[in-house]
Amino acid sequence: MTEIKLRAHHLLCMRFFEGRGYSEAFVQNMAQVLKAERCVITDGADDICAACPHLQNGLCETQEKVQRYDRQVRSLLQIETGKDYDLPTLSAGLRLDTAKLREICGDCVWQSLCQSKLSAQ
Repeated sequence: MTEIKLRAHHLLCMRFFEGRGYSEAFVQNMAQVLKAERCVITDGADDICAACPHLQNGLCETQEKVQRYDRQVRSLLQIETGKDYDLPTLSAGLRLDTAKLREICGDCVWQSLCQSKLSAQ
């Protein structure tokens, strides 16, 4: 997998992923996604969502929440939906502290895991 479709906020998920997930299929899919070199930013379901149990009929069950996360990450990185990016470069530009992470996705179920990994960096 060299190029993927990616929701902007999934850049955070990829950064803090440590082999846990909703299911073994989700974990295996994420491992494949992490090998990507390029991404096209999307506002809808992406290659990570494909294995997520919250994807129902092509939409996230928490669509409003994930769209808010996406907007904040797009603003932070100044990236645009529909554009193609070098994934390692994009990821390297993602500068966060624990307050910014909490501001973007403080109501995410995985937030405490991400906060602890960020604090350890």
